[in-house]
Amino acid sequence: MITPLAFEGFDQWIGFVFGIMLALVVQGEGQEFFVLLFQPLSERKRVVYDLNPLHHFDFLATPVLILAGWGWGRKIIIEPPYFPDSLICRSMIPLSGALASIFLAGILASIDMFIPLPAIKVAVQCSILMALANLIVPIPPLGLGRALFSSFKDADRHRKLLERTGALLITAMVLLENLMRWPLLQAWVGWFARSISKWILNA
Repeated sequence: MITPLAFEGFDQWIGFVFGIMLALVVQGEGQEFFVLLFQPLSERKRVVYDLNPLHHFDFLATPVLILAGWGWGRKIIIEPPYFPDSLICRSMIPLSGALASIFLAGILASIDMFIPLPAIKVAVQCSILMALANLIVPIPPLGLGRALFSSFKDADRHRKLLERTGALLITAMVLLENLMRWPLLQAWVGWFARSISKWILNA
């Protein structure tokens, strides 16, 4: 599994930027799609998805994206009145975005079978890294962290504080890992990501 610090060519940077931007959009809109599944058929209208990557990009995640190759999106879903008042459903909203990134990796890997380009392979790996980090790191603003804290009654009121504190903690851990060579988040996320990447890319 490659990370931005290990890139050796222009193709890898193109794949990284493309993969990260696409993964952020898919994560954000994947959450939107999950919520809309619960809307009554009689009330459904034409859905307009926001495909602008800048609307999904959280600038607080920039250091982590550059150093680790994964991060989080800024999109927060406001639950509509028809959404079930269920802890499980509420927790699944942020996780559904990460799952959508895994589907994205599968689609990109299928394209790579017919158009084998280094940039596409890097984009696949970026999508997997983004998905895995959001599925296994229990710190907001990553997906699992948001899912865990959504069970608290006052989570919405303190969301900004929780997510900014979590963003600083994640950034500090990634910086320490790179400077001190401590096996913190990268080793944890990277092992799973490498295994899935090899399977998806058949490499």
